[in-house]
Amino acid sequence: MNFLFGKSSYQKTFKPKKNLPDGAQHLKDYAEATLGSGNLGLAVKLPDGEDLCEWVAVNTVDFYNQINMLYGTIQDYCTEESCPVMTAGPKYEYHWSDGHSKPIKCSAPKYIDLLMTWVQDQLEDEKVFPDKIGVAFPKELHVICKNILK
Repeated sequence: MNFLFGKSSYQKTFKPKKNLPDGAQHLKDYAEATLGSGNLGLAVKLPDGEDLCEWVAVNTVDFYNQINMLYGTIQDYCTEESCPVMTAGPKYEYHWSDGHSKPIKCSAPKYIDLLMTWVQDQLEDEKVFPDKIGVAFPKELHVICKNILK
């Protein structure tokens, strides 16, 4: 893969794929099948008989993996020099904060690296995203996932 992404930048920002808990693959398969249906309401609807927390967790992990792959394909075009600030058009500038520290201004690649590392840390915390089916999710899972997805 180094020939695609360039070894140095690839290793710094491209994060390892987060695996789904054992037994959760069917939820991912269901989401992928319904996304292609053209019916967005059906794609996000909780499947009958499934646990809401499991559904939210699986889709949050899948979203992270998809964004991670997408960023891996474009990261060489947004460098410290070409993207010195994280913006969304000329009117909006993003400053990084993990929610506990004062926001800092940084380049777009640095912002993405900090963001993806922060999300990965959340996804790897087994108290938040258990690795085994049947282990209880925290009561605040929806708040955590909402924060990850915003």
